[in-house]
Amino acid sequence: MLLTKRKPHNTTRWQHHAAPANRATNIAARLVRWSLFNLLGVAALGVLMRAIPLLPLFPLAYKNVLHGHSHFAFGGWVMPILLALILKSFPQLATQVAYPHWRNISVLLLASAYGMVLAFPLQGYAPMAIFFATLSIVAGYYLAWVVWRAVRQLPPGTGLRFVSAGLFYLTLASIGPFITGPLTAMGLQYTPFYYNAIYGYLHFTYNGWFTFAVLGLLYQYLESNGGSKYGVLVYPLMHAACVPTYLLSVLWNKPAPVFYVIGGLGALLQVAATGLLLADVLPLQWAARKGRWLLVLSLLAFVLKQVLQLASAFPTVAEMAAANRSFVISYLHLVLLGFVSLFMLWAMQRKGLLRLEKESRKGLYVFLVGFTTTELLLVAAGFHFIVPCFVAALLFAAALMLGGLLWMTGPLLQVLAWAGTPLHRVFVRYIAAPGQIRT
Repeated sequence: MLLTKRKPHNTTRWQHHAAPANRATNIAARLVRWSLFNLLGVAALGVLMRAIPLLPLFPLAYKNVLHGHSHFAFGGWVMPILLALILKSFPQLATQVAYPHWRNISVLLLASAYGMVLAFPLQGYAPMAIFFATLSIVAGYYLAWVVWRAVRQLPPGTGLRFVSAGLFYLTLASIGPFITGPLTAMGLQYTPFYYNAIYGYLHFTYNGWFTFAVLGLLYQYLESNGGSKYGVLVYPLMHAACVPTYLLSVLWNKPAPVFYVIGGLGALLQVAATGLLLADVLPLQWAARKGRWLLVLSLLAFVLKQVLQLASAFPTVAEMAAANRSFVISYLHLVLLGFVSLFMLWAMQRKGLLRLEKESRKGLYVFLVGFTTTELLLVAAGFHFIVPCFVAALLFAAALMLGGLLWMTGPLLQVLAWAGTPLHRVFVRYIAAPGQIRT
């Protein structure tokens, strides 16, 4: 059986088939290293994208590089690191599932991510890129299936509820890519229905899976540090808001007024949930909490995200956002880098997967300067402010982010510098090597 069935009181048979805690921990540690290496690749592609307008003879199409960048950010950075943190944060879940499942999911996630980062820039939406993108979706289905089956055997908790719901939205988001193929075949590419399918994928990925997974990890932390007073309210409010707020993504097409109302009500539910979440977080004793400033910045980005979604329910704001691609890109960066990635860096440090020493923190500060500069430049472009050397400024900000990450993950580069060492041997050496990144 893929997951051994048992009655709740019978633990002996289950533990015989379940993954030992140390093996699940080892997978988490390896995923952290691969994910950080992949994050460097995402940043390098970001620099390349900003440089393409200055390289008239560059052989690859900008749009194809963009697809490779975004798919690798999802599949190579966010998905593996979320899996690693779930394994570390929910040991009861990690040991409830047989080890080969965690191994298989990890391999599928990484293989599909590397396939996409190679295929998309070279070919765009060609058969090979579509194959690896589909493989990534299958890996997500696989993860959802094993988690949902295991959760039924575990005591209920707000953290696990959020993770389970996030996987539901990950599955729901996959409908978007499967719809766009037939629409293209029917000649309906670039129609409103086509774009709404893409926006559905982005909404349920960003505001569903990513957000719910992060909140699940946060509430697991709260529950293990004195409990949460309002988690039982935050979860249903966020759940009730997720589908209605999708309508905010289709307002660019100027639908009937009821779409604005329903989307706005969903955004109000999110704001209410955010207030209750902050009421749970603020009473914590932070004096001895390492890296708490990362969590504070992440939550500030989350609050800004919720406020922006509420503002987008107003027609004037919705039309302004739809007319300026810079606003859309800055919002996506705010969520992925400001909210999700900063939270994951905090969670890795809290779980002992990442140690930020003085030099490493300097690299992180440089990364944050690059990220903030990029956001300011994009917002300025959205408001039609004239920024001298705008393209060069974006390139410089992207280079700051890449340089900061390189500085922060210095030990990784030291190991990769071993000339002639096969890639798998590099990572074996690196896993055993001391440095900022550790098990």
